[in-house]
Amino acid sequence: MMQCKKHFLFLFLTTLLFYPANLFSQPEPPTIKFVSPKHASLLEELVQKHGFDIEYLRPLFEAIVIRPDIIEKLDRPAEKLAYYDYKKRFLEEKLVAKGILYFQENLPQLMKAETDYDVSKEVIAAILGIETRFGEPGIEKYRAWDVYNTGYVLYPRREAFFKAELIAFLTLCKEEGLDPLSIKSSYAGAVGVPQFMPSSFLKFAMDGDGDQKRNLWSSKADIYASVAHYLNRSGWKMGGMVRLPVKISGNPIDAQKAMEAGIRETLMASRARAIGIDIPESVPKEELVSFALYKPEEGTDLFLALFNNFRVITSYNFSVNYAMVVTELSEIFAKSKAK
Repeated sequence: MMQCKKHFLFLFLTTLLFYPANLFSQPEPPTIKFVSPKHASLLEELVQKHGFDIEYLRPLFEAIVIRPDIIEKLDRPAEKLAYYDYKKRFLEEKLVAKGILYFQENLPQLMKAETDYDVSKEVIAAILGIETRFGEPGIEKYRAWDVYNTGYVLYPRREAFFKAELIAFLTLCKEEGLDPLSIKSSYAGAVGVPQFMPSSFLKFAMDGDGDQKRNLWSSKADIYASVAHYLNRSGWKMGGMVRLPVKISGNPIDAQKAMEAGIRETLMASRARAIGIDIPESVPKEELVSFALYKPEEGTDLFLALFNNFRVITSYNFSVNYAMVVTELSEIFAKSKAK
């Protein structure tokens, strides 16, 4: 009996020595190899504050690929070009021809979005043309998940922005049942045919076809409704003015300052006239106007009076150049419909 007890004790101690973790403690979960130390705190925030499951997030964090080439593109957007160069990239003959056909073929659904949201159907279509050539495949070249993480890690001045978009992206993927690793985006992280940032998707994307999904990749009803909803919420006024070329009478100092103030600064049309800016009398005196200088051709400078609807377009992309090409393309569509 004593020998049996000694044998049992020997086996027990041997087990303790060689297999303590397997028998007497819970196995530790596999650790995540973070791309950046910032991701450790981000992961904790996603779990504790936003309710994401650690097992859902683990493969996503392990799949992150940082893309330094994106940062250079973020620092050199096309919107900084002179207008005559910028325009060449978008309003070339091929896109205009494609756009006219697209506009005419989809006119009934575009008209429905216009009716539902009081937003110009021509502007809805023009935005889609400028953003993704009306949903042309291959426009979105980057994995969206990598874009947000690259901006979060390598772009300090916009770290908070990319962190917020990263969280919004995970949220929309969860709500819409999408695989975060399968979604493509622009170099800036915009997704879908309308090129919404994730935060805009959550705020403005609409289910236009009634299938309980907000599909901004292939449902035209959802796409048109979402763009229209965005512009409506941003203050679009149906039938409102967009922009007019203007001149300065005698080049007074106050008028020059108004021209240089940029599109965020507004003044009433009556005040603009008083300081020497030639705004047509057809513009109501209380109309709020801002101004911009643009170059329609090399060596040519023109002044523009910009109205509410122009500023609404810049809420989609804060650039005078962008709003100008959208406006010009929308005017082409309006003329094509009239023929």
